[in-house]
Amino acid sequence: MLSSKERTDLVNVARLYYEQGLTQDQVARRIGVSRPLVSKMLARAREVGIVHIEIRSATEGDAALLQALQAKFSLQGGLVVPEQAAAEKNAKAAADYLAGELLYERNIGLGWGYLLGASVALLAQQCARQQPGAVVPLIGKAHIPNKGYRVDELAEVLASACGKHAYRLGVPAFPDSMEQRQEFEATEAYAELAAVWQKLDAALVGIRDFPSVPDEATALRFGDSLKRQRAVGSFLSYYYNERGEFISGENDFAIRVPLGTLRRCPKIIGLALGAAPGAVLGALKTGLFTHLLVTETTARKILEC
Repeated sequence: MLSSKERTDLVNVARLYYEQGLTQDQVARRIGVSRPLVSKMLARAREVGIVHIEIRSATEGDAALLQALQAKFSLQGGLVVPEQAAAEKNAKAAADYLAGELLYERNIGLGWGYLLGASVALLAQQCARQQPGAVVPLIGKAHIPNKGYRVDELAEVLASACGKHAYRLGVPAFPDSMEQRQEFEATEAYAELAAVWQKLDAALVGIRDFPSVPDEATALRFGDSLKRQRAVGSFLSYYYNERGEFISGENDFAIRVPLGTLRRCPKIIGLALGAAPGAVLGALKTGLFTHLLVTETTARKILEC
C-alpha cells in the first residue's frame, strides 16, 4: 500500500510527464532524480491506477470542458471540478492539482483569499522534497482575521515546507496615501522584492466576485467608480469589468505586484472555485491567466458566453 508521500510523488511525476508534456529527462532534472527512476515511477503510477484516477478526468465531460476552455481562452492547463458544497473539498482538489503544477516551480508568487489560504496550507503538507527558489507575496497584508489574507505568513508556510526562501512585504496592502506608498517603494526591502517579482516562474492568484465579502476598502479607494464602470470581479485587488478592462481609482494606492510585471510571469494560475461566472469570464478576458481552476457549472456558463 502506498504511503501518502509515495502517492504524492507518483502523482507529481505523472502530471509533469502526461499533462505538461515534459520528457523523462526533463522530469528527472525538474525534480532532481535519475531518468531511470522517473521511468520506474511512471510505470508504478500506471500499476496502481494513479494515471487513470489523477491525470485523466473522472468523467469525459470534465476533460472536454477543460479542453474547450483551453481552446477558447488560450489556456495552457487547469482543472474543472464538480460543484461541491463544502469549501474544504474545493481546497483539497486545488491542493492536489497544485502539488503537480506549482511545487516544482522555482520562484512562486502568492495572492490572497479564503480558498487560496486553505489550499496553500494543504499544499504545504505535500512538499515531498526540498527545492531551491523563493516564495513571495504579491500583495500586502489586509486587516482581515483570516489566514488567507496574511500573505506574508502564507509565503513562509509554503517556503518552509519546500525548502525555499520566504520574502515578506511587511506592510498593509492599502496605505492611506500615495506618499506612504512611495516611501515604502523607496526602501531596500521593496527593491529586493521587486527583483524577485521580475523572476517569477509561477503565480497563484485568487479570483473574486464584485461586490464581495470581505470588502477591500473599495469605497475609499474607488468612490463610485466600480459601480459606474460595472466591475464584475477582482484579483490581487485589481478590479475589472466584464470586458476584462481594469478600473482605476483616484485613491487606489495599493501595494502589490504591478500588472506589467505580473504579465511577464510565464504561469499564472487563477483559483476561481466558487467565483461567479461573470468574475471568471472578466478575469480570463484580461489575458493574464494561463491556468484556471473552476467548477463544472461555471465552466459551462462561461463557454456559453
